[in-house]
Amino acid sequence: MTEVYLIRHAEAEGNLYRRIQGHFDCGVTGKGYRQIEALKHRFENIHIDAVYSSDLTRTMETSKAIWEPKGLTLTTSPDFREIHLGSWEDVPFGQLEQDDPVQLDIFNSKPLEFCCEGSERFMEVSARMERKLREVCALNEGRTIAVFSHGCAIRALLYGLFGNGDGNVDFAGHSDNTAVTHFYYEDGAFRLDYLNDNSHLDETTSTLMAQNWWRTGKSANDTNLWYQPLPQEDNQLYVEFRKDAWQHIYGSLKGFDGSDFLLDARRTTENEPDALVLCRLGTAIVGLLQLNPAIQADQGVGYIPFLYLKEKYRNMGLGVQLIGYAVSFYRKRGRKCLRLRVAPSNAHAIHFYEKYGFRQIAKDHDFMGGTYIMEMKI
Repeated sequence: MTEVYLIRHAEAEGNLYRRIQGHFDCGVTGKGYRQIEALKHRFENIHIDAVYSSDLTRTMETSKAIWEPKGLTLTTSPDFREIHLGSWEDVPFGQLEQDDPVQLDIFNSKPLEFCCEGSERFMEVSARMERKLREVCALNEGRTIAVFSHGCAIRALLYGLFGNGDGNVDFAGHSDNTAVTHFYYEDGAFRLDYLNDNSHLDETTSTLMAQNWWRTGKSANDTNLWYQPLPQEDNQLYVEFRKDAWQHIYGSLKGFDGSDFLLDARRTTENEPDALVLCRLGTAIVGLLQLNPAIQADQGVGYIPFLYLKEKYRNMGLGVQLIGYAVSFYRKRGRKCLRLRVAPSNAHAIHFYEKYGFRQIAKDHDFMGGTYIMEMKI
């Protein structure tokens, strides 16, 4: 008999930024590392003989909770990867809600029927996961193993192992980040003990507790943003957003030059239209994000001149999705960090950026009292 602990990876950037991950390789978040620490404590007194993982960063990082303190080694395999989502990879959930809502609904409610351009099918994932799991179980007869994988891949595997073939995947539930499923393998058969247990997490460390999409009777959309290059006819809207931010920070419009800000932004969009985008929630415009890949490019910097949310949409957890857009935009261009400026008087913004990994690296002095230069590694 082989005893198996099947574990989902810790919270990763895609979970936080509300972007499709699939095979897209991204890092673990600050909350994710707290989840890893909680998982480490959970397994302190549980004997494990071998640890396996997909070969993506988020699972390999999570697996350290077990193999490092126990002095084991990690064996990785692409067969334990998440479902490959083809043309959806690294696309914001909100964008799919606008551009491909039918397939997104199928993905969420009828995964066996799902298919987008270049994607794997649900049962293909189930087959490769089961094939590899049977292999490692046979290699570990009489031992206890931990296997680290991904949310949809785990659902696919559980359906293949314990489903009744009727296409209903709901019994498998949704695995919280670092949740644990426990079962046994003997004589070619699997016997389930417990499913998706996240008892090592609390409300401050759980990812699912802060989301609605998985709850029965709740909106599947949560608050997922999508992005639209700023149309020329909305230039004045850009100026109004700049003016509102200036007034909020400095308490007056002294020194404000909206036309100069707009001219600088439009220079960038001549070659990079996606560097100036309206941020939308459904049909509503909630804010704007301006990037400038020309600034400090030789230093590997992804510069953010302006990140803005309208007042009614602040304190809703939306701002981090704009950071996620900037991370995706600049990683594709080989940048190593994000950098921006914040007024010292803007304590709320400073707290927000620090929460998501930015640190002050310098201070510039100007006639408005100077700005902090803040940076986040990506």
